[in-house]
Amino acid sequence: MTYNLFFMKRVNENPPARFPQRPIDQAEAPWWVAKIKPRQEKAVAADFINKNIEYYLPLVTKITRRKDNNKPRKSILPLFAGYISLTTKKETLRDVWATGRIVSVIEIKHQKHFMEELTQIYNILEKGIVLEPCLESFPEGTPVSVQSGPLRGIRGIVSKVYNQSKLILSVEGLGQAVVTVDAALVKPL
Repeated sequence: MTYNLFFMKRVNENPPARFPQRPIDQAEAPWWVAKIKPRQEKAVAADFINKNIEYYLPLVTKITRRKDNNKPRKSILPLFAGYISLTTKKETLRDVWATGRIVSVIEIKHQKHFMEELTQIYNILEKGIVLEPCLESFPEGTPVSVQSGPLRGIRGIVSKVYNQSKLILSVEGLGQAVVTVDAALVKPL
């Protein structure tokens, strides 16, 4: 299927978050992070599909109300605005640059660590658990691990946000995301 974003208007016409659909750690080449021009994340994903470049673009659903008639509007947005993770060999990076939408490409030095962090994000979104972009800068907290429940085994940093406990998950080179977790379920590392 070829994606044409000039006509993309429906939620189901968005490119998939993961292409091809397989676990993060089964990538056939090293992972990279591409910094993208503003509001071009899904367009880059569509370009990558058309060029057969493997990528992961975590997407979240946001419901807003239209100003003119107050009807709900469902939007699919990138979790880490301005970035997309991709896997390709160094010699084929020219195909990535050929999209014309890339600002820079960041080499991931610690591949195993990056894949572990990205897999956590991938697994949480696949379970249907709501993640939100972390738009505020939080002071560093205590590293923790969730001990039970659907998030068992997830590691992150706990911070108090709006009187709720939030587990902050970060992916080196991409940014942070926030998920609500009961503080009683976490244990310091």
